[in-house]
Amino acid sequence: MYNIRVRSGVLPLFRHLTSVPTAPFREKAVSRKVLKWIAKNLGSRVTVRKFRGGLVVSYRGAGKGPALALAAHLDHPAFRLEKVTRKGAAAFLQGGLPPHLLPGAEIEAFPAVPKNNIPLARGVIGLPPKPGGLWSISWTVPPKRGSKPVFAVLSLTPYEVKDGWLSSRSIDDLLGCAVALEAMRRLVAAKAKTNLNVLLNRAEEVGFIGALDMIRSGVLSVADSYLSIESSREMTGSRPGKGPTIRLGDKATAFDPNLLALLDSAAERLKKKGALIQRLRLTGGTCEATAYLAFGFESAGVAVPLVNYHNGWGAKAVAPERVRVSDAEGAVLILVETARQFPSKILRGALRARLTARRALASRALAIG
Repeated sequence: MYNIRVRSGVLPLFRHLTSVPTAPFREKAVSRKVLKWIAKNLGSRVTVRKFRGGLVVSYRGAGKGPALALAAHLDHPAFRLEKVTRKGAAAFLQGGLPPHLLPGAEIEAFPAVPKNNIPLARGVIGLPPKPGGLWSISWTVPPKRGSKPVFAVLSLTPYEVKDGWLSSRSIDDLLGCAVALEAMRRLVAAKAKTNLNVLLNRAEEVGFIGALDMIRSGVLSVADSYLSIESSREMTGSRPGKGPTIRLGDKATAFDPNLLALLDSAAERLKKKGALIQRLRLTGGTCEATAYLAFGFESAGVAVPLVNYHNGWGAKAVAPERVRVSDAEGAVLILVETARQFPSKILRGALRARLTARRALASRALAIG
């Protein structure tokens, strides 16, 4: 019988990542947590490249050739603080927190690079501003003189596990980061004959800024295949407790059929061992796979069904995001199996290499006549 309770590093890693808050453009603290974990658990078996748009972690178990890339993001919706006084602050909302639930909600304010989850100040959010305006925050515990609060997050638990549920203020998408890195750890430990990249992007919540920066800067290879790893809003056909979801598309686009076929092949093998895996186009939002597709990259996605998306959509008050622990473990397993099968599949990178070689052989014939 397939056992989803195998000893896993997903939860310890996620707890490590959530030991500091994160926000769009303020991902340095969580990036440091990632790098510390990589140094301890992956060491010299991987390479880490740092870019303006995020981190790229690479494992080359198959040598030259295309890689499967797992893309997640390091940020979560939050407030950028402006006009900070002893009484409160004006704040710009970055990302899609549910605005109708924010008045009266409690927040915690942090410096640019927090060392832990102890805030510099606490406050309460005021009434909604005019469109495009700033939210007001009134301090209940003002910042000490000389401190510099820079951003604020909702005052919700960073990490809690109870009755098979994982709850956190920032499952989207620090859990995606943890799932991708844990999949890499298992493949590296097994010395798997595959090539794998983990992309940890910045500022996804404000328009895929980090991913777009890496795409346009030429950092990424068009020969690789890209999977967006997210925790995505639950919907009919993608329910918590029924396994991770192979994402056929998002609100904006349908995803690559060849890469989806690879995911289906991995799912078929796991299902024979009792795994639960769902399959659906998730139209509740748009993910980074759409950005990759728009610029010519082969892309699809895997999602963990999420309750209380962005801390409250579908709820009556702001609340921690929630997923089933079993679904997070299932996401790791399908990514590991997908990466194992990747070298044997003729995806875009391998096909490009074949066709390029064919053109080179036949190019002289084009000059005849």
